[in-house]
Amino acid sequence: MPLEAASEGLAGQAGEVFISNEVGMSMTLPEGAVIATKQDGDDPFFVVRDGSESPTWSLRLESTPTDDPTAEAMIRRLMLSQDAGSGSSLKILDEQPFRQDEALGHLAWVEETLENGKKVIFGWLVLPQGRIRGQLRYIVATSITLPRHLPRVKPLINQSLESIAIRGPVLAGLNARVEADATKAILEQLDEATLRKLNGHVSYRRAYRPGPPGEADTEVAYSIFSITAAPMGAIQIRKNPDSYNTAEQEEGFLLRIHSRVIAEADREIYLDMLGLYWMSWDLEDEAWTATVTRRQGAATRTEKEFGFRSPPSLGEPRPRLMVIKQDDEINLREPYEWETPEPWMPRPLVGILGLFLPKSDPVAMSYAFFDHRNATPQLGSRRDEWSLGDQGESTWILRTWLDDSGLPAIAEYGSEGMIRQRNPDGLVIEATTPERITQIWDQAGLKTR
Repeated sequence: MPLEAASEGLAGQAGEVFISNEVGMSMTLPEGAVIATKQDGDDPFFVVRDGSESPTWSLRLESTPTDDPTAEAMIRRLMLSQDAGSGSSLKILDEQPFRQDEALGHLAWVEETLENGKKVIFGWLVLPQGRIRGQLRYIVATSITLPRHLPRVKPLINQSLESIAIRGPVLAGLNARVEADATKAILEQLDEATLRKLNGHVSYRRAYRPGPPGEADTEVAYSIFSITAAPMGAIQIRKNPDSYNTAEQEEGFLLRIHSRVIAEADREIYLDMLGLYWMSWDLEDEAWTATVTRRQGAATRTEKEFGFRSPPSLGEPRPRLMVIKQDDEINLREPYEWETPEPWMPRPLVGILGLFLPKSDPVAMSYAFFDHRNATPQLGSRRDEWSLGDQGESTWILRTWLDDSGLPAIAEYGSEGMIRQRNPDGLVIEATTPERITQIWDQAGLKTR
């Protein structure tokens, strides 16, 4: 979630670390910055802006191929192309070399007077990345603001630009290997005794979007997390345990997540979700069932998902993940299958990983996981940074980048588990109680069941 909107008093304060392997860079954004636009594909770029209701600046970040021999030459060309507009003129306000490690870039701020007499401020930073697949490329950061905001915005943006670090293929690959090794080390520590310590754990989470000052928050969902030691067959809630086969009788770690999501509050449409995620004590096997039931009064429609991953064998040296999406109402059954990359994070651990991370040393991890965010299932990548919180050893912070890009989700953990999480899209998830959920939802005229 974006932090509080930037204000005059916050100018110069640092925000969260933005990462993009697509563009090939990382940087610390100004506090309150949000990602306004993201484009994937052959020419990826991000547009970041001030997160206030009336933004005072924007910043476009991209990697550009060019034949310009130096960063300064590229900025000169950008100035010429900007100055070529009909009836407009440019005035250079400031320009200087910009060094980042061994890379020599160039920074310029210019004022453009438009044909109607209005003025706009542009800031360009061009920083060489070297040759990628034989093509010379530069990171280009383009800032836009207005003259009246320049005294505050320029130092704010310059401070952020100073934090840029180039993430070329070699560095990204090296970081990934180090972080993958850290993931493997964490997973190796999760033995049966460690996992059993959470047997009987129950926690409640509330998801909402904060309202403007003086206004109510917008409720999004609530979830109940429970952990038990259970046989694999328990993921089939309607199956009699007496009929479990040998594989289904194996005891392991079972995470149950029940959620109610508000689809359309005014029409009283809700999504009831039940996920039962099981894994063996050695993390080699996993299986799950997940159902989503759309409810509007007495009308319902249910979609189901089944997943399982088996350990390596002589015939299959690499573990494989099978996922089946099913909608009985339209007689749809779609199977998906992948070879699971290493390191792999079992699905029961993805949403509760912070419960198992060490309260002793910081760690950075990256790994593959099953990504359920899209209608079509796929494998995703995730990067985590675990570090001490502001309260010293009493709290720890988990920063999570999905797809190793963009801004992180930031979760604070205490001795009892997650306290609060802020997502880049503005969503807040916080620990709560069933009584608190009932109170808030009743006040908002929402149905908890």
